[in-house]
Amino acid sequence: MKVHYRLFFFTLVLLSGLNVLAQTTPFTFGIKAGVNMSNATIDNKDADPKLKIGYQVGATVDYALTQEWLIQSGLSFTAKGSKIEDFDAGRTIGGDGRGTTHTFNELYIQMPLYAAYKVNVSENFGVVIGAGPYMAYGIGGKTKKKLHKAVFGDGSTERKFDTFGNAKDAIEQLKKFDLGLGLNVSAEFGKIVVGLGYEHGLLNVAAYDGMKYRNRNATLTLGYKF
Repeated sequence: MKVHYRLFFFTLVLLSGLNVLAQTTPFTFGIKAGVNMSNATIDNKDADPKLKIGYQVGATVDYALTQEWLIQSGLSFTAKGSKIEDFDAGRTIGGDGRGTTHTFNELYIQMPLYAAYKVNVSENFGVVIGAGPYMAYGIGGKTKKKLHKAVFGDGSTERKFDTFGNAKDAIEQLKKFDLGLGLNVSAEFGKIVVGLGYEHGLLNVAAYDGMKYRNRNATLTLGYKF
């Protein structure tokens, strides 16, 4: 985690240095932080995916094509995931796979590339609507599997494993690369930005061929533009 914190603080220093440049170019730089409310789309109708709360911090950059049209991008460290009851239902040998809880913790570095339109309501208030693709790469996280009606071979009821892998350590592991579509609506009060967004993964990121797992995420962020 120290590497992640260093990356974030390095980004803040870099953006501060670019503040002078931003005043003379079409680029506008900023920072943001917020809450993720994520879940997953899976192929098991007997399972019960539930919302998981996460967070995100990062840097933003806007490029003004005109006064109204923008290209929005940036880089963020974002924590997604899901909590799924009976994820193994119907998949286990010698049992029905019920009575388990999987908590997926997914840590990504993510970059959006949105086309956006800005409406200036007043001198110090504007509304920006953006949409487009995003790319994300998994850099860490642990998944917890908890048994409610049985025990593992060592007598424990819980085990943890790396969320991202090739399904050799656990068939529930996920692929690192994700790609999806996002929508964001933000209100700009001067340099303060409040945003609401939604992201829908297009890729099946399940590492095991017999499973499907697609990320979904709603966001609430607070930002500042230099």
